[in-house]
Amino acid sequence: MKQDKPNKQEMPPPQGKRKEPPRSNTYIIIWIVIFAILAALLFFKDHKDSSNRELHQSAFEKLLVSEKLATAKLTAEGDNIFIIEGELKVTGNQVQPETYSTRVLMNDLLSEKIAALCDMEIKTDNSGFWNFLLASLLPVILIIAVIYFISMRQMRMNGRGAMDFGKSKARMIPPNELNVHFDDVAGAEEAKEEIAEIVEYLRDPLRFQLVGGKIPKGCLLVGDPGTGKTLMAKAVACEAGVPFFSISGSDFVEMFVGVGASRVRDMFEQARKNVPCLIFIDEIDAVGRSRFSGWGGGHDEREQTLNAMLVEMDGLESSNGVIVLAATNRPDVLDPALLRPGRFDRQVVMDLPDIRGRRQILDVHVRKIKTAENIDLDVIARTTPGFSGAELANLCNEAALLAARRGHEEVSQSDLEEARDKVSYGTERRSRKISDRERRVTAYHEAGHTLVALHNEFCVPVHKVTIVPRGQAALGATFMMPKEDTYLRTRNELLADMAMSIGGRVAEELIFKDISTGASADIQHMTAVARRMVCMFGMSEKLGNVKLGDFTNHPHLRIDGPPPEGISNETEREIDLEVRELVNNATNEARAILSEHIDQLKKLAETLLEKETLSIAEINELLGLNAAEETDAAEAEEEVPSPVDVPAETELTPETPVDGNNGTSGNV
Repeated sequence: MKQDKPNKQEMPPPQGKRKEPPRSNTYIIIWIVIFAILAALLFFKDHKDSSNRELHQSAFEKLLVSEKLATAKLTAEGDNIFIIEGELKVTGNQVQPETYSTRVLMNDLLSEKIAALCDMEIKTDNSGFWNFLLASLLPVILIIAVIYFISMRQMRMNGRGAMDFGKSKARMIPPNELNVHFDDVAGAEEAKEEIAEIVEYLRDPLRFQLVGGKIPKGCLLVGDPGTGKTLMAKAVACEAGVPFFSISGSDFVEMFVGVGASRVRDMFEQARKNVPCLIFIDEIDAVGRSRFSGWGGGHDEREQTLNAMLVEMDGLESSNGVIVLAATNRPDVLDPALLRPGRFDRQVVMDLPDIRGRRQILDVHVRKIKTAENIDLDVIARTTPGFSGAELANLCNEAALLAARRGHEEVSQSDLEEARDKVSYGTERRSRKISDRERRVTAYHEAGHTLVALHNEFCVPVHKVTIVPRGQAALGATFMMPKEDTYLRTRNELLADMAMSIGGRVAEELIFKDISTGASADIQHMTAVARRMVCMFGMSEKLGNVKLGDFTNHPHLRIDGPPPEGISNETEREIDLEVRELVNNATNEARAILSEHIDQLKKLAETLLEKETLSIAEINELLGLNAAEETDAAEAEEEVPSPVDVPAETELTPETPVDGNNGTSGNV
């Protein structure tokens, strides 16, 4: 049987969506009447009868002397200047008297003649007042009316009155509208396990209350931009099946003093009416910054808003059932009172995904596009260290757009790799005009990077090399593909990284007996690594295990380079000498490798000039090298515990220096 469809008019509007007020034609009618009145005033002000005669003073005096004037109305306009209007005497077959108007310079004689020969009337001039209203006051009134009309209409569309600016802007979203689950959040297994307690409490709070446990009142999601903090908050609300209040930190701060604190109180009041529920504050550092401590001046409005939030989260009238989730990528600037137990009890770190997490994120986003059967997502995951979830999503989208632009019906492996290179280094610029000399220098430069990496066992494996320009300044690139994510680097690996960086400059020197500006970024990267080895990692035999200088940056200050921290002039000189020695050793090692394999350097560079891009398989086949053994999948997925704990700020991950003129070398 065919079921009757429910009447859409009888269905109530979904919860959480404001019902728009009915539109009315009243405002249109009011504005039509206003413009009609203005047009009428201007018309009657400027309208003149077609029978009216404009007279000069001489013609007026002739008519006056000939006694042809019947009436005269004098209106003073200025000093002895009058405007005279009136009627002429009827002559002949005229039915209606003719009118006239003139502007004359009045004197006593002319005034006596007018009074003697015609009926004279003197009236006051009120046109100045009306002209002032029409020309000055009326436009101001119209502007004020338009602003009032627009603001009132906007407030009505937002469901607010004129005095509701102190109300909260938090929007309640029902859980069935979020449609985000934990399965959609990939690459953050530890964070999901840590935040699962909140979901369990919201589903069954009585189970925790019987034991006497208290669920955390607040949970702070900390992580780099694009790691999925907002997505995680949506998944928590959807999995728990509770109302979800969403607001941004910047929505609290307004130009009016006290509005932010009022909105905080109103938001928590609305949340208490819908317990259990979740409040999600995105970018909480906009209102949660540390109160005035001598940096950057004070801000009373922001501090009042923060104080109101502190009281609502853990004050005398705080209640259970309202859990606050907040997201920020700057936890270092938050006020300590906001991070104490009882407010944000727990901090969940949404870190950049590792190789396994990147593969899981790619699996999630690849479902949304049509891909070929032979794509290898493991290669993409291995060649994208440091990519966040948002960047991987953008990579998949760029690959789909690229495949559609090329006329493909599905995304291939080449589309994915091209999208990865585009996201990392920019679009290929094949239309750039490059001379043959520069192409030849670029080819030998990139071949030098590649050969040093191939013949040094501590270097990161090469993935491919190209001399196709990318981005703004890079004329070539050498892409590296680490076998796995690394969080520690040994001294030999750092020395190999330095030798690979300077390999391009050494190749230019060996072949052309000259050097170019293309190695500027390589030199900068190599020098930074050497200085950190000496001053930060204690890898200098002469200076020993001593930290020299401060490599941390204040959040409100920009510090270029490590400033001295109680370092004497003699120690600074020793640091410079040690850095120079490390750089010279790396240069000598690169020169020894390239001098020994000069034939391979020439063969690789000439092939690059011909094909422009070579993969590692093509390079091994060209040079007759044995292909590097691929790491077993099980071994690649195995997690190796770190022997020591290294703080995040002291890690030195492989970087990708971009040469100012001649190319790019580093890790993908």
